[in-house]
Amino acid sequence: MMKSYSHRKKSKINLKRKLIKQVEESPSWVKSLLGHFEVPSMDVVSKRFALFGFIAGWSIATSAETGPTFQLALALVSCIYFLNDKMKNLARASATGLGLFAGGWIVGSLVVPVIPAFVFPRTWCLELLTSLVAYVFLFLGCTLVK
Repeated sequence: MMKSYSHRKKSKINLKRKLIKQVEESPSWVKSLLGHFEVPSMDVVSKRFALFGFIAGWSIATSAETGPTFQLALALVSCIYFLNDKMKNLARASATGLGLFAGGWIVGSLVVPVIPAFVFPRTWCLELLTSLVAYVFLFLGCTLVK
């Protein structure tokens, strides 16, 4: 009985081992690209998710009154702070943060107009939706980039 159990356990697909094997067999440029990213602990991810979620909620709540300019600036400064904490280089962290912000804003500006208008509430303007995309880019960047 133990023999059949150990055989089933060994034949079970181990996704983590399979992914590690694929990364080890991948070309050098893929290894180099993956070397720029890391997955931090769930505590760090949840705290940053809560911060950027709060900023996004704040932008949505005040979207009818003002634009999300202050919230975008706060998200950018937060991202640069987190990146500087990891990189220990303020110039590199600032350049990375500004690049993430610009990338998020450009992708948001291209993707949001394509989404049908009935998907979002009427009070959500193009600027708000684009800023939400930028928040996602800033969150992912400051969380995953080494």
